[in-house]
Amino acid sequence: MSSRSSEALVHPPPSHRPEAWHHSGAGGLLGDLVLGSSDGLVGFLSFVAGVSASLPSQRIIVLAGVAEMFAGGTSMGLGAYLGAKSEREYYEHELAREKMEIREMPDEEREEIRQIYRGKGFEGGELEMVVGRITADKDRWLKIMMHEELGFTQSAFVSPYRAGLGVGLSYVVGAAFPLAPYLLFDRKIALVVSMALTGLVLFAVGAAKSRLSARSWLKSGVEMAGLGLAGAMFCYGLSAWIASL
Repeated sequence: MSSRSSEALVHPPPSHRPEAWHHSGAGGLLGDLVLGSSDGLVGFLSFVAGVSASLPSQRIIVLAGVAEMFAGGTSMGLGAYLGAKSEREYYEHELAREKMEIREMPDEEREEIRQIYRGKGFEGGELEMVVGRITADKDRWLKIMMHEELGFTQSAFVSPYRAGLGVGLSYVVGAAFPLAPYLLFDRKIALVVSMALTGLVLFAVGAAKSRLSARSWLKSGVEMAGLGLAGAMFCYGLSAWIASL
């Protein structure tokens, strides 16, 4: 391996710009938004289908739906906030531990760098040059240890407030689709319109979700719409059966 390639690993060329999608945390935020909106769509459609089969009053259905929509959004938002906060706290704990090890056990940490880059194909004088350049700058040393040894990338973390707000609001927005027909149509017609509208939106969300993976947008959309509608029909049938007892 040439000295030019070893320098590139330690000092990436200035013309290189990492793809924002892979390194900015945008994937994590999009995942949170997909999670919140799909939960609002699927969970709320199942809920509203179930209460439609068992409650006689459309007004009660709407009131129960509004209450569930905001309760679900609050619950999802708090869960996302706490999850993101825990991840960040764990990262900061590991960062502090790694700083302490570099400060108090530099020889052991230097050997870890040596082993990491030996595994990448460096050897002999070139390996020692790479180790020397990395460990000459403690900030760079720490950053490489966090990434190479522990698999952490700071920019991948989403703000807890951003995650909580994003998931909570996306849940409420998702839940609004299956609820809206009950504000415009009679109960029986509203259920059909609600399922059709939610199915279309679920397909769109599933297609958007395919950006997070290598799956076909068509398969992802059909799968999400199919599962959501199947869950709603199951809840409707179960509630109707219980109401008939």
